[in-house]
This record gives sequence, C-alpha cells and structure tokens, in this order.
Amino acid sequence: MKRTVYATMLFAWCLAAQAGGPVEGFVAVQGARLVLDGREYRAVGANVPHLHQIHLGTWFHLGQIYGTPERAKAAAAAAIEDASRSGLAFLRFFAGPGYPIEADRLLTRDPDAYWRGMDELFALCRRSGLRLVPCLNVTSWNSHVGEPRGAILDHDSKTWRANEAYVRAFVTRYRDDPTVLMWELENELMLAADVDLKGSPLLPRSVYPEGATIRETGGREDSLTWEMTRRIYREQAAFIKSLDPNHPVTSGDAGVRPEAASRRETFPDFRFRDDSWREHLANELAAQPEPLDVFSLHHYGPADPGPKGSGLDALGRARLAARAVGAARAPLFIGELGQDAPRFQSDPEASWARAYLDMAEEEGISLVALWVWHFPWQPDMTLDGRSHPALVERARAFNRRHAGLD
Repeated sequence: MKRTVYATMLFAWCLAAQAGGPVEGFVAVQGARLVLDGREYRAVGANVPHLHQIHLGTWFHLGQIYGTPERAKAAAAAAIEDASRSGLAFLRFFAGPGYPIEADRLLTRDPDAYWRGMDELFALCRRSGLRLVPCLNVTSWNSHVGEPRGAILDHDSKTWRANEAYVRAFVTRYRDDPTVLMWELENELMLAADVDLKGSPLLPRSVYPEGATIRETGGREDSLTWEMTRRIYREQAAFIKSLDPNHPVTSGDAGVRPEAASRRETFPDFRFRDDSWREHLANELAAQPEPLDVFSLHHYGPADPGPKGSGLDALGRARLAARAVGAARAPLFIGELGQDAPRFQSDPEASWARAYLDMAEEEGISLVALWVWHFPWQPDMTLDGRSHPALVERARAFNRRHAGLD
C-alpha cells in the first residue's frame, strides 16, 4: 500500500514538474502584444543569471559557492526543475562568455564542448516547459581582446569581430528553436550612458587568464554616450534579425537614469540636474529605438526614488511607464522585478512584488522576470519555490490565465 501511495505521489510530482509540457511554437510581436498561436501571450518567469555557467562549470565564483562543478551542474538542474514545478514560464540568463577567465575555461579551449553543454541546457529547459531569454552581453568582448568598450562600434575592431562570431554562432544555432522566447542584447546598458570612465578602475586582474592583455584604468574611449548606446541597440538588433526571422529582440535595459537629460547635455563634465517626469518618460521611450521589438525595463521597489520631481511612488511610476510603452505600440518586458526595502529575505509575503504583478496584469504588461531565482550569490534577494509561496502562487495564477500553463 505504501509503495502504491508513494508511486502515485511521485507520478503527481513529475506531472507538476512538467506542468507546461514541452515548449512549442514561436512567440511573435503584434503591435503592443506578444502572441502565440494566434492568442495573446503574457507570462511571468525568473532570472537565473549564472545558469549556463554553473551548468558548464565556468562560473568565476563556482568553487566559493558550490564547491565542485558537479554540484554546480546539479544546482542548475534544480533551479530549472523548481521553476517548472512552480509554474514559471521562462528563465532569463546572462548568456555571454562571462569574464575573460570564464571564457578561457571552456569556450576558448574547447568550443565544441561549450556548445554541446549549451545544447544540453536548452534541451533540459525545453523538456521542462520553460522558455529562455538569453542575454548575449554584446558589449563585453572588449575586455577579452584588450580594447576599450567603445570598440564595439568599430566594425574593424577585434571587439566587433569577436562579438559578431559569438552572436552568429549562438543565434544561428537556436534560431529554429522555440525554447528561445526572445533574444536580449545587454544588461542595463543605458545606465552607463554619458558616464565618464576616464581614470576609473576597470576589471581586476583576478578575472583574466594568465597572459591576457589587461587594461586596469578606463579612458574616455571606454565611455558610451546616449547616441552611442542607441547605435549599439540599432546595429546589434538589426544583426540578430538578419540571422533569425523567428524571435523578437529586446534591449535588456533597466531604463534611463533619473538625471539622463543632464548627463547627455553636459557630458563629459557632468553637472547634475534631476529630470522632470515629462523628460524622464520621453527619455525612456527614446532610449530603446527600432528595430528593437520589445521594450525592456527593470523595476525594484518600493524604495527606488526615481526622478525626485515626479511625485509618484515606485509602483505609480511603473504603472505610467507601462502605459507610455503601450501607447508607443511595443510589448513591455520587465526583465528584473525585485524588492529593495524590504528585500525578499525579510519579507516572506513579498508584498510589493505581488502588488506589482497585480498592476502588471491590470496594465497589460507582457512579460515579468522575478529577480532572482536560486542565486546564492545574493542570499537576501534569492527566491525558490518554497521560500515565498504567496508570490509563487501569484505568478502561477498569472501564467494559468495568460501563458496557457496548467
């Protein structure tokens, strides 16, 4: 009898773990909506930033956090299994090569093994009913080849060629795979716009392999202006779309700084002036140009002050930003939804995040990715299927209604 009960429970648990079923069909853009099989598609997922690096054993902090590559790989599988069992729809991860020393551990030495490992990861997510948003980190290659960050705009540079080769390999490998929800270019790049890096410390020596060319101090050529950042978005989005007709492209942006206009006006001799709310909204919309398909913002609350003159709290600003993006006829992706005060660790009810999901449902936001899932590097922020049951159930209900997940 006990054996029969146990078998029944195990069968039910396995069904729950595969709640979404195998991933099928491509999500497409239709005006301000995403659609799948002719119906509007909206979904809640989560961030596992280091997902492919712990699966492949290349993460810089692997030994410190997991001890061994085997345990790290098991942790990647556990994060995927828990996301599926919890009713999440997708995972966002930083899919670039990582630090130079991380790329040297596998991609540089054995690219075939690197891509086989990525195939395994995609297959595991596909079977688990989870789509993926790979953030390609298109501006990261300069540190690998010893050039300034601005070299990404020079098509004759080593940086451009390295990024082109990696993005081409990645996108063409999975362009016919519905496991990809959409492609993402970079993480929060516009926050670096008009920030003068002349004389600023760059990456430390510890993240470089032996014999690498190391630039320890930044120059003006490491700074990206507003227009340079917009050009990166246009060029990289167009490049990906030339390779892949099946998947949308998003920027990965968090949004603009509250003082974005004054930074743009006074770079490089920055003189602070807080943007008005009207300026802020205009900057938000102008910061992510076509041919990007899906607008990206990151929201943390309730402590984020935003533009001081707005007179709005974090949730109120997020609501109006969503309406502005909708009026611009673009789907909206909240690539990171987190809590800053209190953080998730001290708020098991996740009250603000649940209120945000209520607002997201009311305002028609297409995609929301919780920050952060199974990420022990940020213990005060990390979530799992048991830590915050009310938030997980809220996400599950959202996905039942809008993503076709039972």
